[in-house]
Amino acid sequence: MRNNWRTITIGTAVSWLMRVFLFWLLLYKVYREDYLFAFGVYLGIAFSLIPGLTEKNFRIQLPFELDLLITLALFLHTFFGEWLRFYERVEGWDKFLHLYGTAVTALYAFIVVYSFHYTRKLRLTLPFIGLFTIVFAMALGAMWEIFEFAVDSLFAKSMQNGLSDTMWDMIYDFIGGAVVSVLGMLYVRYSTPPESRKRLSRPIGEVLKESRHLNDTSDATRPPRL
Repeated sequence: MRNNWRTITIGTAVSWLMRVFLFWLLLYKVYREDYLFAFGVYLGIAFSLIPGLTEKNFRIQLPFELDLLITLALFLHTFFGEWLRFYERVEGWDKFLHLYGTAVTALYAFIVVYSFHYTRKLRLTLPFIGLFTIVFAMALGAMWEIFEFAVDSLFAKSMQNGLSDTMWDMIYDFIGGAVVSVLGMLYVRYSTPPESRKRLSRPIGEVLKESRHLNDTSDATRPPRL
């Protein structure tokens, strides 16, 4: 049990570090009685747990460090976008997150559905999986716009900035979903599984062991002091 932490991947460790910070932000906002913001942080933490729950409940393995990518998208929205007000201070931050967030969501949808197909839990053609990816991304984008409209109407906020802003958000959602759909189909059709794991997928203990080995090798090859 003492060395179990060494088997945790770097991507997982970074994801949980961001979740811990979001949990601190949640407590801080509750303390400041900013309950609407606190509820948004709570939703962000809950959504960041979806990849792990998917793997556990459906017994499929999600590659590409989806857990890290999804948590990062929520962290960028909650911490940078809302708390540090990047949505107001940084031009294009909203569009960037729509593009990035939708691409990550589409990647999640593509991998889950293709995993069902690959394990014969669901039989679909590759073009249909690609179409589902785009529709899924657009559907979540539409749900987000409905959520923004509800918040603006009920709490007198300004998450939406008119019809033009909403339509451009949906266009970016479509672009993110379409790009991931096409790249996903090309990847499945033409690529072969990589022989080596990516660094973010390596256990922390393995990285630390390699680091110590490099340090020992460097010390051994270093010329003695005169």
